[in-house]
Amino acid sequence: MRLPWWALLAYVVVKYWFVTIPVAIALALAAWYGAPWLGGLRWVLIAAVVLLALPFPAAAGVAIYQSFDATRFWRTLEVAETIAGLYLPAGSKVHYADKKHSIVVSIELPSVTEIRGMLLRGTLRPWERQGDAVKIWGGILAEDQRLDGLPCRAGPYPFDKSGGIIFDDAGTVYRCTLASEHELLGLKLPPGTTVSRGEDRQPWRLLLPANAGVHMPALTTTAPPGVTLSVASSGRIERIGSGHGQTIVVCGVPLNSMSFDLQGEIVVSKLAESFAVAGKLRPAGSTVRIDLATGNVAVSDE
Repeated sequence: MRLPWWALLAYVVVKYWFVTIPVAIALALAAWYGAPWLGGLRWVLIAAVVLLALPFPAAAGVAIYQSFDATRFWRTLEVAETIAGLYLPAGSKVHYADKKHSIVVSIELPSVTEIRGMLLRGTLRPWERQGDAVKIWGGILAEDQRLDGLPCRAGPYPFDKSGGIIFDDAGTVYRCTLASEHELLGLKLPPGTTVSRGEDRQPWRLLLPANAGVHMPALTTTAPPGVTLSVASSGRIERIGSGHGQTIVVCGVPLNSMSFDLQGEIVVSKLAESFAVAGKLRPAGSTVRIDLATGNVAVSDE
């Protein structure tokens, strides 16, 4: 965007105020207390001071206008009302993306509120939209609750500003952190596991806590703490992932959790450390295939 020179100058003056304000003060002092020989140069210094000072009142005016204009994007409910499919109590503050109040950005609850059978507090935020309408919400549970068959933990989710629990208009829970041990998809998940709901075409995602792993009967091994398990609705583990590269031992082979796929009865992964395969020592990072039915191990690129 091309701006006139005076607008660019005003922007620079305000942005670098820590330089321009001391310069303006120095010029003002020089003009007022300067030696007599300055003569008409005093007016030049005064003009420079005025030029440096003018953008600040203008910037203040813009800031005041923006603060006033921003109030048009907020609405505080005087009585209980249904907004975006949610029944909200009086005192709720609704933030909109437009002045027509058609697109909800967030909802600040005045106190602990029951919505869709959940006791929620703090701010509700859209997690998934369908057009301008909110399809799935994120919020913070005020206390531990059993919801949709899951023992959900109260509090926020540390990796997402949407909230600690994700739910839709029907009250279906799409994500929550377990407050206690819970068996799901054939796995005994420890408390602190974050469960993200799957479907027929999309696997469940189970993020294990940093202090506990989980036994995987299908692989006769234990997934280390902090990894994410992708599990089909049938209970079949499809993938294990982690940015930390923990080691998972399958059939005696040390594998890296950053690359771990299960293709039917075949595990495809990379060695976490040097390991002998087919009588030959292979370096860490080598891709191997393990047949769970026979226990045979082979280097994938051979």
